[in-house]
Amino acid sequence: MGKQLQDMLTDLRAEVGHSTNVAHGINDRDTLLYYLNRTQMQLYQDYDWPQLIIDRDIQLADGQRYYPYPTDLAFDDISHIWVLINTVYNELAYGIGPYEMVLWNSDTGFKAWPTRKWMHHADDNTLELWPVPDASAIDANAIIRLRGTKTVTKMINDSDQATLPDNLITLFSAVEILQRDNAKDAALKLQKANEAMRRHRVRQFSHKNVRPIVIGGGGGDAQSRPGHQPVLGLDYIPPGYNSGPNSR
Repeated sequence: MGKQLQDMLTDLRAEVGHSTNVAHGINDRDTLLYYLNRTQMQLYQDYDWPQLIIDRDIQLADGQRYYPYPTDLAFDDISHIWVLINTVYNELAYGIGPYEMVLWNSDTGFKAWPTRKWMHHADDNTLELWPVPDASAIDANAIIRLRGTKTVTKMINDSDQATLPDNLITLFSAVEILQRDNAKDAALKLQKANEAMRRHRVRQFSHKNVRPIVIGGGGGDAQSRPGHQPVLGLDYIPPGYNSGPNSR
């Protein structure tokens, strides 16, 4: 578990040579907090974070066209969406336009199964499905599975924790502040921060056998990996785990 915000503020004050006495640091709290949050977002955007890849499931409903996103997975952070059809996950294509509405017009209340595409609905920040699921989706206990990188949570309260590694956020925030102040040790602090990032990324990938996965062909993930066994929970869900057309 990472450090709380109050401890990160203390570490940052120490890194930039400020007093770590909380009473002395009341006036600079907002400024340091700004740097911590901005640095976390910048690191999130600049690097891959495989340890933050998450799956979230949304239960489909008869006649429901729009669905709210999970609280920890925003549209910008989603990489794939699959629909569960009985026991197989099929990837949904992105984009709903006039061509789709000619086939099955959601505006007129048309419903069908299976759903085939999705699109971000900017007006209310929801996820739109096409065609709109009908009762067959309910009979199949169907879900859509979203995969992406966990959304960064802004730190506000002293008890809040960072989404990314706290030491990296603190060090790179210190670099920003020292460079702004033209401090003599800014270059040394940058070297320290880059080395910490290098070690972190080595630990991320050195002990993992990563095999690229290519989704396509309108089938489950296993169909795109000939010679490999289907993956439980992604390619199929066995009977007895609330799957299949007879599940309730």
